Amino acid sequence: MPSPGMSVHRRHRRPHRPIVAVLLAIAAISLLNRGLPTANAREEESVESFLTANFRLRAPELRELAENRPISRTLETPDAREIAMLGAIRIQVPAAFYIEQLRDVVGFKKSESVPQIGTFGSPARLEDLKELTLEASDLAALSRCRPGSCGVQLSSDALRQFQQAAPWRSADPAAAANRIMRGVLVDMVNAYRESGDAALMTYVDAKQPVSVAGEFHAMIGSRPSLLERFPLLHHHLLQFPRPAAAGDVQDIIYWSKEQLGPRGVVSVTHLAIARLTDSAPSMFAVASRQIYGSHYFDASLGLTVLLRDNASPAPASYLLYVNRTRLDALGGLLGGLKGAVVRSRTRAAMLNSLIEARDRVERRFRAGPRRPND
Repeated sequence: MPSPGMSVHRRHRRPHRPIVAVLLAIAAISLLNRGLPTANAREEESVESFLTANFRLRAPELRELAENRPISRTLETPDAREIAMLGAIRIQVPAAFYIEQLRDVVGFKKSESVPQIGTFGSPARLEDLKELTLEASDLAALSRCRPGSCGVQLSSDALRQFQQAAPWRSADPAAAANRIMRGVLVDMVNAYRESGDAALMTYVDAKQPVSVAGEFHAMIGSRPSLLERFPLLHHHLLQFPRPAAAGDVQDIIYWSKEQLGPRGVVSVTHLAIARLTDSAPSMFAVASRQIYGSHYFDASLGLTVLLRDNASPAPASYLLYVNRTRLDALGGLLGGLKGAVVRSRTRAAMLNSLIEARDRVERRFRAGPRRPND
């Protein structure tokens, strides 16, 4: 089994035709270079200097933001399987209001492209996943899965459960298969809350096993680094489930089924929300770490940073978002070509996503009671 910090490269396994649509969908649904001072280490500074120092925003990009236009660009990464994108937008709501909306992750994310979503209680229970159903194509794949050849990403133990307990020859095996998948995810979440990375799967759906924890640590240990500017959040994710040494971090673990390109993808995500008390103008930093994905993903991490716009007479904030995702479908001989195509098409999708998020939270803010400029 690969250990944390090891990157395991898969052979190309699946048709590459849908990957552009998949990545555009990822950008629509869903920060940073190593070696700069951490956010906590600086005294209060202007938004412009913060954005320049931490995100290397250029003068034209700063002008775009100041004129209420979103920006986005792709970031260079050392791994050909990885896509990294940065986006930013000014929103006319307090940072605390945006975070309040995000804490209700079901209400925040549910849409036509995210038809099924829910949060896990503590402990996680089967009831938390009562709405989760597998796609017909996944059921068909699971009925013929074996180690090294499976259309769904699973560990050897999970795959064994589907092989031994699912009544594939019955008239309706779907209900039993759905129950097995719910049980697999509940057990994984409860174990993750007890032992962290040690509980995460090593996928055996291809000839080369892939450790979810190993891919995550390899990704965040390479440039562009996402978390090192925010030590509270960085240490919290690396040391989970040990509580944060200091500061305020809230953990939410949720599941979702999202339509990404031609497939419905079941995923489990650890959302960690940190309130920053000594890093003005940044007020909140939020990490979104995928800990399971049924298709496409080897590792994924997003970081959202909310900054107070002190120059605005009305409540306003800057929202910055960077996502790093390692995709198995970008491996193989055609990976470089596919990656170039994907990177050339993601900017518009990121811009649309930022605009939709801004419009949604601004409508909710205007419709609600008067709130402090926090």
